[in-house]
Amino acid sequence: MQLTLSQVTYTYPSATAPILHDVSVAFPAGWTGVLGDNGCGKTTLARIAVGDLAPDRGTVSPALMGILCTQEVDDPPEGLADFALDFSREARELRRIFHLEDDMAWRFDELSCGERKKLQIAVALWRRPDVLVADEPTNHLDHDARSELARALESFRGIGIVVSHDRELLDALAERCVSFENGDVVVRPGGYTQAHAEADRERGALIAERQAAKSELARLAAEQDRRAREAARAGARRSKRHIDPKDKSAKAKIDLAVYTGQDGARGRLSAQMGARTEAAQKRVAAAFVAKRYDGDLWLDAEPSPRKTLAHLAEGRIPCGAGTLAIPSLFVGNTDHIGIVGPNGAGKSTLLAHLRGLLAPGLRVLDIPQEPSPAVRAEVLARVRALDAAARGRVLSTVAQLNSDPDRILAGERVSPGELRKLMLALGMLDRPVLILMDEPTNHLDLHSTEALEQALAAFPGALVLVSHDPTFLAAATARTWEVRDGRVRER
Repeated sequence: MQLTLSQVTYTYPSATAPILHDVSVAFPAGWTGVLGDNGCGKTTLARIAVGDLAPDRGTVSPALMGILCTQEVDDPPEGLADFALDFSREARELRRIFHLEDDMAWRFDELSCGERKKLQIAVALWRRPDVLVADEPTNHLDHDARSELARALESFRGIGIVVSHDRELLDALAERCVSFENGDVVVRPGGYTQAHAEADRERGALIAERQAAKSELARLAAEQDRRAREAARAGARRSKRHIDPKDKSAKAKIDLAVYTGQDGARGRLSAQMGARTEAAQKRVAAAFVAKRYDGDLWLDAEPSPRKTLAHLAEGRIPCGAGTLAIPSLFVGNTDHIGIVGPNGAGKSTLLAHLRGLLAPGLRVLDIPQEPSPAVRAEVLARVRALDAAARGRVLSTVAQLNSDPDRILAGERVSPGELRKLMLALGMLDRPVLILMDEPTNHLDLHSTEALEQALAAFPGALVLVSHDPTFLAAATARTWEVRDGRVRER
């Protein structure tokens, strides 16, 4: 069984250019990882693969039953009630793997995003589709839940497509990777580590080829210029216009050079050099190396003159059906704090409690875990309303966070990862003294995560992050609040 997309092109209604153009790729049975920068078309490809979108041109064959597990977890998955009422061996095993309680389906709105994500994946596996697309399935999941997810997805025997920036998951699942590169797709064997190593080798070889081609072009250009000068001098020597009519010897020498072809050869050699130079120019153009927008990002902000931005008094706060015990905690004006803990422990509850303790008038940039469609529309409208100078600053920041500023505002639709970058870039205009981010690496590609990591580490003000990414937290924060078993501990 294999799903084939042939010469697929798709343009969103509000966009000026297609996000997918003449893309052909095959997905055999087993898991295929889909890689690429934010906004390159990964999710669009996934939606077309399961029939959620119809391409403008091209074909998808054969017709198979597909399910898309979206990045967003706002809505209950289709079939949730039937799954909750099924006590077959398969349904009970999925609930065991994901540690799902029997009543979770009936209180979906009360669940954390991580708990919703586990339900979404479990229901999709229970429905046994021919094609299963998991779009950023580890978003919101803690370390233990990610391991559970990998084990569950390994059992799937159909055509699996995982759109992810989770290196561990890709290495555990993917037998091959499809990578979006320079408007095309490239298929390489293996998981992320193997495919990434191969891509690095290819990029290194391309850089070497481009350097060699440029050196050859420079050599040929210099040689062409020298031969052109020789041809010009030869042409001048063949002219008898400035020779004394009585100087028979000089005229004879010119006639001899023309007769033997010595001066004409110089002209022919000059013409040949032109053809060789043109070939070298084509070689340089063929060895194109895509620009990466990686780089340090300077956040134009200063610490608050207020030394303590928030004090969380010792006590208990409501958390789900119980309470969360909090010790006396402080947020200083330059503190970088990471909040960690398993799904459903109360991390977002703790962050919400902190928000309520902030002093009025404090310049805070607060980026939620899952911005709503209304927030998405508001962000795009605000960017478009900026004057040229401010818009330039925002798009420059977005570029340094590894997105193409020329494309990001081309249409009404931006990817969740691009939306986070826009929100951060917009917030920087207000010179915040405190940044709050809940799961900031959700939806971000690997290069964007590294760029954001560098940016936040250099932020001179206070920073509070909720994250399941230990590498990201180690780079961007210096203090840790752990939420576990109904308590908060500083470590």
